[in-house]
Amino acid sequence: MKKKSGLLLVLAWVLGAIGLVLGIWLEPLWFARFGSLVVLLAAMSEYRLLHGELDRLYDRLEKVDADMDMPDLTPSKWHMKKVWISHVTLVLGTLIWGFGDLLL
Repeated sequence: MKKKSGLLLVLAWVLGAIGLVLGIWLEPLWFARFGSLVVLLAAMSEYRLLHGELDRLYDRLEKVDADMDMPDLTPSKWHMKKVWISHVTLVLGTLIWGFGDLLL
């Protein structure tokens, strides 16, 4: 389940590229339509990233005793990069969804 958010992001970018190709070859409206799929997959990725991080945080906190030091609870750099890529994908997908047919 850890890699599900990454796969969703890759699928979002692949569908965006497919929509771009269809928009150039067939009709620009296809690019805008595929923008909605990019937004959907990016939102699913963000949801999975958030809940995955919360699950890891709660698991670590359950193992802490009163006499123990607090463990490092910061997310990994790779996790933070996936969150950033997910945000960018969400914004770009929204722009494609709204203005994709006008951009081509």
